[in-house]
Amino acid sequence: MLNRLQRLLQWCFVRVEGLFNLAFGEKQNPLYYIGPISYYLMWLIVASGLYLYAFFETSVAGAQASVAAITHGQPWAGGVLRSVHRYASDGVVLTMLLHMARHWAFDRYRGFRWFSWVSGLALLWLVYVAGINGYMLPWDRLAKFTVIATAEWLDWLPVFNGTLVRNFIFAENVNDRLFSLLSFIHIGVPLVILALLWVHTQRVPQARTTPPLPILLTLTAALLVLSIAKPAVSQLEEAPALGFDWFYLPVLALMYRWAPGEVWALLAGASALLFLMPWLPPKKRGAERFMLVRPDNRIVAVRAGETILDAGLREGIALPFDCRNGGCGECKATLRSGTVEMGAYQGGALSAGERAAGKILPCVCTLREDIELEYAPAGAPGARRTPQ
Repeated sequence: MLNRLQRLLQWCFVRVEGLFNLAFGEKQNPLYYIGPISYYLMWLIVASGLYLYAFFETSVAGAQASVAAITHGQPWAGGVLRSVHRYASDGVVLTMLLHMARHWAFDRYRGFRWFSWVSGLALLWLVYVAGINGYMLPWDRLAKFTVIATAEWLDWLPVFNGTLVRNFIFAENVNDRLFSLLSFIHIGVPLVILALLWVHTQRVPQARTTPPLPILLTLTAALLVLSIAKPAVSQLEEAPALGFDWFYLPVLALMYRWAPGEVWALLAGASALLFLMPWLPPKKRGAERFMLVRPDNRIVAVRAGETILDAGLREGIALPFDCRNGGCGECKATLRSGTVEMGAYQGGALSAGERAAGKILPCVCTLREDIELEYAPAGAPGARRTPQ
């Protein structure tokens, strides 16, 4: 059942990426740069957040008024940046979930990749903490709902046992301490996210942390257009309905359908399942193999489940690459001896004739036995390749 679901998702990803190749070209396909796009969106969130925080007043009396002044008093600076901050935050959740789904579909989360999977999940939960906390700061209608619902949910835990509602949420107890706490969390958690992001990407050989310039500029322009066309504004108390962000706040909606303990059980169970997935069955057996790489004339150990490209990059071999997803054909090489298992790839990246002639795509190939590989170096053999 699990394998069937993975194959179905693989098929979906390959087909959708193929359509995006037709629209954008394989060199500028945004689906090949989901990780770098998430990284860039995080930097946008941090940069816009620092600007907004410079004008934000951390007090009961001044929070809502200062946000209104930012939004309406300087609409072409603070107003646009507030919207960019909000939409980039939603974008981070979307791209991180897509990034995780692709790695799961292509079975790139087991074995030595367990750390990347677990650290990625930790990053996702930290992003949720920072995002939910961010909705508390403007102190509008949605902020008050978010604070009350979160406090009621957390107060179910024995460690709090009702202290949050008693000390912060009752009208007579809402004071500047609450905003000092919320601001501290909203600054501290993103700093932890950035530090963990660095650790997360260091585990991937020559991981790219910035999307290609055309994608970066197009994404930035799209966020600006969206921010101008549909600006993020505070929700007034007299609004007929509560506006909701389903990217960040779905768990709070459950709070008014389920008991707090049931919501905790759902999240704890889902989190435990996701964190344990690299060690759950069906486990794939494999052993370390070796490849002789020419023209470098080097023998490289390849771990079970590791692609040829990742193994070569890990050892500093200047293998050419770009998309790392079997879409562009940049990494094409010749298999001189041995056999490999080819993962999913775009037909345009490797024709049937090329495959019959011994050509492979190292970015989607794992070893069945020891092999001899030959590639065409972009520079001098042995030189470490830096992605452009």
